[in-house]
Amino acid sequence: MMRIAFAHYSTEDDIGGASSWLIRLAADLRHQGWPVAVLLPHSGNHPERSTIAAALRAADVEVVLQPQLSSANDAVLQTLGFLNECQPTVFLPQCLPVHYIAAVIAGRQGLPWAMTVHSDDPQYWSILRVIRPGQAGGSTVCVSHYLAGEVKRRGFDSDPLVIPCGVPLSSQQVEHNPNHFHVVYSGRVVELQKRISLVVTSLILACQASPHIRATIIGAGAALQDCQQQVHDAGLAEAIHFTGRLSPPNVQQLLADAHAILLMSDFEGLPVALLEAMAAGVVPVARSIASGIPELVHHEQTGLLVSDDPTEAAAAILRLAKDPQLWRHCSSASRDLVRRAYGQPQTLQQWNNLINDLQATSTPQYPIQQPPLPITTKLKAASIDFLWTLPQRKQRLTQECRLRIAQFKHRLKQVIG
Repeated sequence: MMRIAFAHYSTEDDIGGASSWLIRLAADLRHQGWPVAVLLPHSGNHPERSTIAAALRAADVEVVLQPQLSSANDAVLQTLGFLNECQPTVFLPQCLPVHYIAAVIAGRQGLPWAMTVHSDDPQYWSILRVIRPGQAGGSTVCVSHYLAGEVKRRGFDSDPLVIPCGVPLSSQQVEHNPNHFHVVYSGRVVELQKRISLVVTSLILACQASPHIRATIIGAGAALQDCQQQVHDAGLAEAIHFTGRLSPPNVQQLLADAHAILLMSDFEGLPVALLEAMAAGVVPVARSIASGIPELVHHEQTGLLVSDDPTEAAAAILRLAKDPQLWRHCSSASRDLVRRAYGQPQTLQQWNNLINDLQATSTPQYPIQQPPLPITTKLKAASIDFLWTLPQRKQRLTQECRLRIAQFKHRLKQVIG
């Protein structure tokens, strides 16, 4: 019997783009008649509060919710145990290094699998450096052409596939209103990657420059209280609103009422929040970084690209608020782009094609034999943990340096001004 298995992660109030993508894809595949099962190691003491598990079960997807284990070896065995119990014919592991280690072991025993590269995160490059999917029964799937180019340039795979994140197409669209211009941010409220301090500073500057601009920050994260304090200190608590985590339907409703969406990240793949907003005609103001963003945001065509300077981002928001013709042009073009290339029907068909190709090569030998531990696929457990922690440590230092430089540049401009 043909069967698709995913392995992901679970937390309370998760709002990550990869999780939103997985919920939609698993639900769509199940709706088409595929038997689908998802392993969710849960981080925290309350697995019953797993946001992703509830959404998947509502879509009639089988969920295996287990505690997230601290030992990498045990976590690999946990994933292999799930595969032996579920006995899929295709495996789609996500995000956690231990899932990919298990995929390599299973792939060498006949189970085809695919690794999805969701972003330009150093963790993905660290994993690919030691786990080459093509050498262990796997395929590499990238959510943007930029990421596929990086995979080839770094020599990890000569022919990665590109399957973008698909989003539902919205029938709603807000009209430009110069007396009430609404800007949103949707995503994790964190400094690492998302640079939320730059987002908040940009929104404060825009709201200070015009009483007609209002902003909403959708999401939760470690920096939420600091951001709320920053807005309070600026005297803009009435102009900039924080929602915390919202359900996907409520997020969609807020996006449909917005005029612009702001993103100032250090790295991305193909931001799901940006796609969701553009599908509703919301115009992106996004930091121009090497990522999938320039594939979505064509300057002055589908949105506006800016640097990491909050003053520039605020000026872009003001420009859209004061120029209805530019806003309408970008709004219409962004909707058309998503409809043509990033709608759920197109991307679902691409995944169906890949899954059918993988099924044709599927010869898993169950039960999958566990290699001697603590060595798995020639990697000691410590090496697996190293893949998980080192990029984060390096990245935190890099992010801190970049943040300080950006703050200094902003203050210097204020002094010069």
